[in-house]
Amino acid sequence: MVRGRPPAPQNRAVTWGLGNARRSKARWAVTEPGHGRREAVSSDTARPAPGRNVVGPIRSAAVMARPATGWPGVARRVTVRPVVAAVLGAAMLDCSAAVAAPVPGLVAAPDARSGAVPGAAAGAAPGDQAPGETLRIMPLGDSITRGTGTPGLGSYRDDLAMHLSGAGLRMDFVGSQRNGMSADRDHEGHGGAAIEELGEKVDGWLDEYEPDVILLHAGTNNVTRGEDAATILAKLDVLLDQVRAARPEAYVFVAQIILSRVPEEAETAQVYNALIPALVARRQDSRMFVVDQSSVTGIDLHDLRHPDQFGYEKMAWNWYQALARTFPLPIESGPNPYLMTETRRCLAQKVVVDGEVKHRTECRTWVLRDQPDGSRQWQTLRRRVVTVDGEPRVVEYWTGPGDLLNV
Repeated sequence: MVRGRPPAPQNRAVTWGLGNARRSKARWAVTEPGHGRREAVSSDTARPAPGRNVVGPIRSAAVMARPATGWPGVARRVTVRPVVAAVLGAAMLDCSAAVAAPVPGLVAAPDARSGAVPGAAAGAAPGDQAPGETLRIMPLGDSITRGTGTPGLGSYRDDLAMHLSGAGLRMDFVGSQRNGMSADRDHEGHGGAAIEELGEKVDGWLDEYEPDVILLHAGTNNVTRGEDAATILAKLDVLLDQVRAARPEAYVFVAQIILSRVPEEAETAQVYNALIPALVARRQDSRMFVVDQSSVTGIDLHDLRHPDQFGYEKMAWNWYQALARTFPLPIESGPNPYLMTETRRCLAQKVVVDGEVKHRTECRTWVLRDQPDGSRQWQTLRRRVVTVDGEPRVVEYWTGPGDLLNV
């Protein structure tokens, strides 16, 4: 589905620069390594000369710059991030060294209370598209990308399309699968697929649909199968090689995956997530970025491993923030779920009916409420009829989600 927007200003002849046939001369803001000086250079190629760093919408509180024209910027963030300690063998990456160095493309999740994204610049101008050009976006992954956990199987796609079209971007989801309730339902989310299973078919998908942008959320099924973080990371590395070989000019956004409610799986996922920024940084790929989706967990999930609608809204927001700093687009486009204090959630539950265990989904309004200890917790208002002095009375009380493993 193609989503429209007003034409780009005619006095700026730019294109997205996503392929050789669609590239025009553009100006880049560049820096010499180790120097603060910037200069504008012209180039007919996809990036500046080796040894220079593109200054795009850098996600850092200390440094923030944008391309000299509407050419899509390269999101780059300098960060220091704690890495979960793990002995992963001599063949593993030196993660401590990688974290001490700049990590290109790391996109942090919004703050859970304020909704602010570290290092974000407010009021970024919309990116320009050449007349008639549409950004082809491939959501790639497993059942989370497919949308399991919501009745319509819209995943994060419906909300992400709302954010992007609201920002004035002409876009089209592409892929061999179709799910969801919106008009643009294409994707490449395959239920149960591990990273290596995606790799078996990804070359054909990329060749068939030629995406300009790839949103990759993969590794959850590897974690569920009991694989260790080092093994999963090695498989991700192979998959990224395949993606880059098939689509050398595409923008690739690699997710730090959402966290399962199962403690052992969440621990493995945290180690895996902590290793991803170093893997991406080592590749020195100016069109590959890390997007932190790990804040989606707990009550954000419908069951043990799949988001509920609110969790998918958070994922959409995180993807959008990464895309907004790359092309660039306005930082704000549509509602920010991290600022919401009331929402509808549908959570799976395990109940016993007439001695038989059954599964059901309970949909209720949840409110983020202040607690006596100063914390804030999601709670729902319940009502129960009790008998007092022989008379029925309705009692109201606030409760939390209870045992989230009881699904």
